[in-house]
Amino acid sequence: MKKAVFKIIKWSLLLSYLICMLSFAGRKSNNIICSEKKLIIDKPHKFINEESVNKLLNTNNIKIDSCIIDSINFDEIENILETSPFIKNAEVYSNFNGQINIIIKQRNPVMRIITNNNEHYYIDDNCSLMPICDNYTANVIAVSGNISHTFVTSLYATDISTIDKSYHYTLRELYNFVNFLNEHALWKNQITQIYINDIKDIELIPRVGNHIIELGNLTDYKFKMGKLEAIYKKGFALTDWNIYSNINLKYSNQVICKKK
Repeated sequence: MKKAVFKIIKWSLLLSYLICMLSFAGRKSNNIICSEKKLIIDKPHKFINEESVNKLLNTNNIKIDSCIIDSINFDEIENILETSPFIKNAEVYSNFNGQINIIIKQRNPVMRIITNNNEHYYIDDNCSLMPICDNYTANVIAVSGNISHTFVTSLYATDISTIDKSYHYTLRELYNFVNFLNEHALWKNQITQIYINDIKDIELIPRVGNHIIELGNLTDYKFKMGKLEAIYKKGFALTDWNIYSNINLKYSNQVICKKK
């Protein structure tokens, strides 16, 4: 009986202590002033920097320095930061010592689109359009040539009848092809640009070699690129690839290499 009473008293005292400490911490946080702002921006891209973050906050009349922590609306700051077309996610919180932490995750572009009207866009890893940045250029595959504004906006088309059939593929399918290149051990370094010619066929521009690779449409593109990989690894081991100006993968049963 005495042991049971002792346990009850012990837990009651512990609970009272915790309540007192939490109450003290709560009263203390009411008076904590922001002493430091720590900004953490993920890599590898540089769309966002400290200057652009401060400008975005100042434009929206957000003051952090020397403010009482409890007066700062963290949700509002996160929402404001996420209005930037280059920010995917923002997280804002404070420490007990008065430090405000701002953690920013940038959007990740997969490809760059250049239309025939010289409009420039990125497409990110969520297959969404994003603008280019005046102060930074991402190192991604560029797609240029016969690209209309309608073809770009077809990325969001819900009615398939509105998609221009003259391309033989959609922008989303082209995006999937670029992802395939980016994830491939050889092509992620070798293919630097995609060009859409006048008949809407796809041509690939390699980093090494003076040849153009004619892919045609995107039908069976993995098979086509497999044939090209075999030529790179076996055929070009026996001959100089710089003697060729054109490699045609359009036909399913053959690869046609044209000399200069």
